[in-house]
Amino acid sequence: MLIMQKHKLFNNKSYPTLILALTLFLSACDNTVFQSGIDQGKIEYDITYPNIPEDNVMLDLMPKTMLTTFVDNNFRSDVVAGMGIFKTSIISMADQDKLVHSIKMLKTKYASELTEADWERFNPEFNKIEVSLLNETKEIAGYLCKSADIKVLGDSVWTYKAFYTEEINIENPNSRTIFKNIKGVLMEYEIVNNNILMRFSATKVIQEDIDISAVELEDDYEMVDPMKLKSEIDKLFSNIM
Repeated sequence: MLIMQKHKLFNNKSYPTLILALTLFLSACDNTVFQSGIDQGKIEYDITYPNIPEDNVMLDLMPKTMLTTFVDNNFRSDVVAGMGIFKTSIISMADQDKLVHSIKMLKTKYASELTEADWERFNPEFNKIEVSLLNETKEIAGYLCKSADIKVLGDSVWTYKAFYTEEINIENPNSRTIFKNIKGVLMEYEIVNNNILMRFSATKVIQEDIDISAVELEDDYEMVDPMKLKSEIDKLFSNIM
């Protein structure tokens, strides 16, 4: 499904991939049991690495799952890596025009409010993309999703097919990301950043009551400038990779 003209298998700056991975993002499809859609619950994703051999020891440090929690158009995605050492989160609140990105590494806890321009600086490889909505549909984990061709116009052009649904009640879930032309929540997608291919596939959507506090940023995070946050992420992972 992915066409790439070039990419390397792995390098020691691959973890900032999580930043983009989370912005892409926070999404899944509504179970057909709930024909009118649901507006609160949790979404579980599997994360796989098609181009990293299964016997590569670095896979033990890479994140394997992502959890999205959503309620009343507010949502949050959390990814844990390094066997629990590192956690990164992306938070979108309906009454704010910025995303909040946070990282936790042992006792270090930083967070920043990021505009769309900040995301472009965090992820320059994805500054230019083309999205073509298709008529093809696919059922994933019991969910009916529509498809879109994604073409990334970087140093090398690569394309893949993403799947999304309009049956879950999150209004414009991609409005603060590069995928703002896709009005539904993403169910299956791929990203490449720092030469790492990551595949996200939603496996389960759980309908349950969610308190708004479950998606809000915890009180013990220090708010910092976005570029300081990026610098801290690079520094943290250069020390462990």
